[in-house]
Amino acid sequence: MPVVGDSYHFLNPRVVGFESELAPFFLHFGQTFREDLGQGNDVQRDDNVAEWHERFCDQADLADIDALVYGNNLNQLEQLSRLLRQPEARAADLPPALQGNTFARHLLEANCHEVLDYLIYAKQAEPFVTAPSNAFEQASPDRTQMEDLLKRGVDAFPRVESHYVRLRYAYQFVRLAHYLKEFDYVLELYDYLMPKIDADPSIIYDWIEGHRAGALQSLGNYAESAYLYSRIFERTPSKRESAYRSFRIRTNEEWREALLLAQTDHERAMLHVLRAHNGRAIVVDEMRDIYDYEPNNRSLQLLTMRELQELEAELLSERVQNTGPDDASTDRLIELQVFVNRVLEENKADNRDFWQLARGVLEMLAGDYFFASETFAELAATTDSDTIRQQLVILNDVKEVLELTRVTDSVELHYYDLLTDPGLRQRYPDFQPFVNSKLQAVYRLTGQEAKANLIRYGFDAIQKNPSIEAILSLERMADSLNRNRFDRALLNDRIGPNPIDHIYNLLGNHYVQQGQWKAALEIYRRIDRNNLDDFGRYAPFIRQINDRVHFTPPPDATTYNKVQLLERLDELEEEADRTTNDTIAARNYFNIGQALYSMSYFSYNWSFADAYRSGISAAYAANARQPVEVIPVPYAPLGNLESFEMGQPRYYFERAMRRAPDRESAALAAYFAAKTERNRHYALGRPGGERPFTYFGLLRDNYRDTDLYDQLIAECKTFAWYVDR
Repeated sequence: MPVVGDSYHFLNPRVVGFESELAPFFLHFGQTFREDLGQGNDVQRDDNVAEWHERFCDQADLADIDALVYGNNLNQLEQLSRLLRQPEARAADLPPALQGNTFARHLLEANCHEVLDYLIYAKQAEPFVTAPSNAFEQASPDRTQMEDLLKRGVDAFPRVESHYVRLRYAYQFVRLAHYLKEFDYVLELYDYLMPKIDADPSIIYDWIEGHRAGALQSLGNYAESAYLYSRIFERTPSKRESAYRSFRIRTNEEWREALLLAQTDHERAMLHVLRAHNGRAIVVDEMRDIYDYEPNNRSLQLLTMRELQELEAELLSERVQNTGPDDASTDRLIELQVFVNRVLEENKADNRDFWQLARGVLEMLAGDYFFASETFAELAATTDSDTIRQQLVILNDVKEVLELTRVTDSVELHYYDLLTDPGLRQRYPDFQPFVNSKLQAVYRLTGQEAKANLIRYGFDAIQKNPSIEAILSLERMADSLNRNRFDRALLNDRIGPNPIDHIYNLLGNHYVQQGQWKAALEIYRRIDRNNLDDFGRYAPFIRQINDRVHFTPPPDATTYNKVQLLERLDELEEEADRTTNDTIAARNYFNIGQALYSMSYFSYNWSFADAYRSGISAAYAANARQPVEVIPVPYAPLGNLESFEMGQPRYYFERAMRRAPDRESAALAAYFAAKTERNRHYALGRPGGERPFTYFGLLRDNYRDTDLYDQLIAECKTFAWYVDR
């Protein structure tokens, strides 16, 4: 159910388009780009395989390269290495597992022993620099093994002839040093190795730069680290997300140093792009700087869309509930409006349609619905983008909902048609709760509390605390002559396929809780007889000395639906009133009192007239300064009305006492009257007051000679205490 504080989402990030080089930014947009981002986990692997393919073996299959580079195959690589060093070796001599691998065949035929030695070295390093695929794999070897492997590789490095293979060895060395947390040694290796490498452009350079940036950051050089991460972010897709997540700046001084390292306005703009994702950043300030350096920087649209979505989540629920935005959100919105208007006025940025859409959204969120309408209309007349046109349709619907101040039948029917459109519900699942939230706010303002509560909280909440006004209002809604399609849909959604039966049941419950069970009987009789059992069957005539709420009657106990039970009570009273037989009269009056007592909060048939019973309610009522029956409990947003009514049960127990044919019957009726007296005392909220013992005193003074008296002394601790005090 919609409540104040819910967030609603209608902006479609696809109006900014998806560009893989900026993929990390789209992580902010939830599910929208999940398919586009799905390849992200394998980008580095795919890029690596593609580069091997380009550098050495255009004729080898990509899948074969992937299998040899990434497979669990150290033994096969070592077999291939031994074969490579045999002058007479041929492809037919390859191990069976490698016979069909075109990459292995190429390495053998081209005598690429340096490449193969590198692949073996990388495979040996792999356990130290990757997490095991599952928790049951053997732990990685120890630090000594890592240091030995690193030393052996560095010692052999000068003898490697291929500069490209040297580059890949350098990556393995700095990676091992990084995982050893020898950050100074990472930088030392970098300074020693990189001048000795003259390879063509390669993604491996930025893989190495990533470890260098991480080492600098670990050693406290955040400025240079941030600059390097910003360059990696832009140049290398396979490392873009890790650079994006690793970028950190702690102080203004570090920031100034990073900006001084940048060589161009574009590089400075990209530093601001990444800083905008710091949780402490004022994003609009970063956007202004990006714009000043580079008005067409693609990230500006992405950052703006992110800000719009966050403002949408913060402000729509407040607008729709008429609660008003907080100052922080308002200030943030105004700052973004100033920036967007500047972009539009200066006309330096590409994609003017997007910026105009942003202006309209901000006007709508600010409550300037007239200006938002004009902006949306102007954009609709000029845009060529189908995505923006679709966006404008839902935004105009949202704006119209926000503008509602009065709900008529025609308004309800309009939204019924909208909300039952399956395409709209699928594209914008938040629209139905959004409309409902607005309608309930307007209903409340216009005095339609029951309808507002039905929309906002549902029927269950109303059942837990049903006012007679709310019940009668729902009854009018359910009247087949009055209800429109919207009302029918609402009642069906919130109550079920037979809403009028549930409303009559609730109305009958109200009269039972007020002690008017005869009036309740007339109401329950309006329920379709075929549906009466849906509202429970009850066995209320089982006598208990000590109340047990969690009590299940025996299987052979006679049970009644609500109409049957109250009709039975009516029959018992008529018979008792007519008869001159005191035994029958006393028995009937007692059974009526027993049934009504069992239907109260204090006994096992409490669900007859109550939707929810909380065990804390009695204690809450007892400790209250004033009598209280509506108890605040979890899962009852309107409160929980408990049926503490004891007047009617006591009335019938007293009548049973007056017509009792013997002392045992009189004592039993007096004891049950004492229970009603006790319960009502605590329900009135006077825990410190003197508890009344009218009926206990009567039992003590007049019925000591009965069998029941002895049973009560043995089984009722309160009575035993009273007698002995």
